Amino acid sequence: MASATGIAYAQMKPEAAIRARQSIMRVMSLNFGPVAGMAQGKIAFNKDVFATNALRLESVWAMNVAAFFPAGSDKPVAGSKIAEFTRAKPEIWSQPDKFKQAQDTMTEAVGKLAAAVKSGDEGAMKAAAGGVGKACKGCHDDFQAKP
Repeated sequence: MASATGIAYAQMKPEAAIRARQSIMRVMSLNFGPVAGMAQGKIAFNKDVFATNALRLESVWAMNVAAFFPAGSDKPVAGSKIAEFTRAKPEIWSQPDKFKQAQDTMTEAVGKLAAAVKSGDEGAMKAAAGGVGKACKGCHDDFQAKP
């Protein structure tokens, strides 16, 4: 089944791939913003909100965003409503092993965040959120063009 899914993603039209990955990243951002704010002390810590958002990150990340970078999805799709732009750098396709490592780092960080939430330890939750932020930044620094 996994190979059939991989084939399906590889055959995805560039516009659909760009739209999917941008949607996943947007949901990640919307949920991580409050988590990061609480972890950094910029907004009041609310364990329930933190936990809800952190566990959403785990669920959304499980959608395997890396699968939505098939060959041919590196350029904007002119005339499309959503995929008119992409900030994906060519290094995603020229350095696939490095890109996979960045995805694996994020997967590990999100897993640690979920485990910290399940432990209920506020300090561990905040520390794990820092790991997610570091993983996000590391991938974006290497593979996302600046606006």
